[in-house]
Amino acid sequence: MDRVRCLTADGIEEFARYLKKLRVHGDLPPPRALLTDDACSVASTLGDVSVEPRNFASRRDFAEYIDNRFLEASVFVDADEPGMWEWLSLFYFDAVCPPNRHRVRKPGVEGRHLLRDPDARRRHRHLLRSPYLLFRQYDGGANGELNLLLGYALPVHGVAATHIGERHRLMASPGALVAASRLYFDQAAQQPRRGYSHNENGLRAYCRFINNLPESFDLSATSADTIIALLPHKFETWMANVVDEEAREARASLHKLRETIQSNPTVAQQLERFDDLLQNVLDRGTTQRQAMVRCDVFRTAVMGAYNSKCAISGLGLRHSAGKGSPRYEVEAAHIVPVARGGRDRIQNGLALNRTMHWAFDRGMLWVDQNLRVSATEEAEKDQRNRWLKQFDRRPINVPVDPRHRPSPEALRWHAANVAGLGFATA
Repeated sequence: MDRVRCLTADGIEEFARYLKKLRVHGDLPPPRALLTDDACSVASTLGDVSVEPRNFASRRDFAEYIDNRFLEASVFVDADEPGMWEWLSLFYFDAVCPPNRHRVRKPGVEGRHLLRDPDARRRHRHLLRSPYLLFRQYDGGANGELNLLLGYALPVHGVAATHIGERHRLMASPGALVAASRLYFDQAAQQPRRGYSHNENGLRAYCRFINNLPESFDLSATSADTIIALLPHKFETWMANVVDEEAREARASLHKLRETIQSNPTVAQQLERFDDLLQNVLDRGTTQRQAMVRCDVFRTAVMGAYNSKCAISGLGLRHSAGKGSPRYEVEAAHIVPVARGGRDRIQNGLALNRTMHWAFDRGMLWVDQNLRVSATEEAEKDQRNRWLKQFDRRPINVPVDPRHRPSPEALRWHAANVAGLGFATA
């Protein structure tokens, strides 16, 4: 076993020179002396992490192995020390850049072995660091998030790593990753399906479609079933691999939504008619997967109608985990709860931030038929709740489209049955 070290700036430069020469003279042996030369490498600050020379069946195989090595050395945080991944790349050079039958190595672009690219978006190209960090981010990908991304042989960066890895919005969406794996990864063969990179309906087209969905689609919280249900008909070729009866029913119910998305050549524009999102899915599904699709669509419709801002407070906190992947603190609240017979319709929804959602669901706040907020006595009696009084008699922020404004019947029900006021009047 060898203790993990980190290449110094001089060591990285020496490694870079070797890679450059290797592209011309493919039979040069790796400069393994750099691994232990004190002028070119130093001890890792992570502690006593030991590794052994070996081969790996796939990117996942390496990620799982190196993660276990760190955990056994009590390194529980993400291990990402400067120079460490360059050292590991040289240590495992036979695995990441194996010689062919003519004993010639083809190292590919420098970024596969070194992390010197100033553009952080391209650092996912590193053949060792990227699989490990993905494995950590998705806790091993137990739900299938990493099947496609980590299904390649270790020396292969692959189409999936390129087209998904450089799109932050997809990388921040477990549902999008699971859907991609279901479509394009052969679980039995443990490798991508033949033709999966086809430009018309393969992974490239899938990435473009998902990345260009309107911002109101919160992909970080959208399920794989919903994403598959939204895909245009040109992806039907791949559906036989994943679409069961439940998924077919979900796709049929969202037919109008798919048409709306397909008819917009840029797709990035906000959908004009959110009625279409829910028009054909009036009855809540009887299975958990069908209910999840309905929940995703309801949230998207309400968030879009209210521009992802709280109807009561006007707040709309937004966090960008990366370019093109915004997440909002605002949630889609039912006025009449589903458990009490409420429907997943925009008119039965309000966009509320989490505090307002909690207070609204408990009747501490209610909205009258003139669309003004009222705070119940509980907001006055308890000092902790008096903060809510600032919204008393304030008009809510309503959708621009009158069709999407709250139903008066739903508001009356909420006032009578949740706030406990009887039938509320203006």
